[in-house]
Amino acid sequence: MPAAGGPFIVKLTTGSGCPWSVPNDSGAVSITTGASGTGNGTIGFTVAPNGGPFARNLSLSVFGLTPTISISQTAGPASGGAQPSILPAGVVPVFSTVNAIQPGSWASIYGSNLGENAVWNGDFPTELGGVTVTIGGKLAYLWYVSPGQINFQAPDDPNSGTVVVTTSAGSATSTVVVEPVASSFSLLDAKHVAGIIPRPDGTGAYGTGAGSYDILGPTGTSLGYKTVAAKAGDVVELFGVGFGPTNPAVPAGQVFAGPAAPVVTPIDVQIGGMSVSPGFAGLIEAGLYQINVTIPQGAGTGDVPLFANVVRWGTTQAGLVISLQ
Repeated sequence: MPAAGGPFIVKLTTGSGCPWSVPNDSGAVSITTGASGTGNGTIGFTVAPNGGPFARNLSLSVFGLTPTISISQTAGPASGGAQPSILPAGVVPVFSTVNAIQPGSWASIYGSNLGENAVWNGDFPTELGGVTVTIGGKLAYLWYVSPGQINFQAPDDPNSGTVVVTTSAGSATSTVVVEPVASSFSLLDAKHVAGIIPRPDGTGAYGTGAGSYDILGPTGTSLGYKTVAAKAGDVVELFGVGFGPTNPAVPAGQVFAGPAAPVVTPIDVQIGGMSVSPGFAGLIEAGLYQINVTIPQGAGTGDVPLFANVVRWGTTQAGLVISLQ
């Protein structure tokens, strides 16, 4: 039954001469006709609108008969809740502004009234804080929900790019291009690419022993934590999403325990105008890619332009930099 409620009729079939009666309910269900009778009959009733944020189950008792008439009513808009809305071209890969995503990749929805603050427990829920997202009719896996942003992992092989966000207050619809590759580097801020410099000798600021590393960025604490610029010869590990199919394929919506799955499409990384072939590029976690490159001599110092080109599929977002010394 819809949240709006309304008038309804139920036909009763009983044994000949069987008396029955229906008590008038002053709550959500009210009898309008056929409050009592003998033998076959008809009951008319109305159901009040459901103004709450949750579906509800109601019942109608018929004295003299064993069955109870069960009524399931869908949720209505939350009291005072505002309808969700999605910004134009507001469905993008995480950290990107391009309105195209890859199946199985992490993406973001930007808008307003998208839901209350909620964070997953690493369990790939399809509902989080009362919010669901579908892509082409398939449920996405939610990581983070807030009034202005939702982060999610796109389902595998969606049928289209129609995006629907459903909350207790209603739903909002948008569109996004779904492509086999929709690459985007993860970022530390608006422009610095996210990555680390492994320090297996234990000299990094983070981790211990062979797992020691420095966070790649301008040397110092300008980002609010310690980062180090890479130098020529350093191997850096960069992170991102949407760098294409892998072998073996990794399904969405579940923990990926490895081993790492290499991409099948070649990737070229440009650092300061110099072409670098990755030593490795592939998935290391659900939806998260790692690209290992060695910093070449002569790439420059300071904040140096960087982008990746996935052969035949185009480049990552514009305006990014890598910090070099």
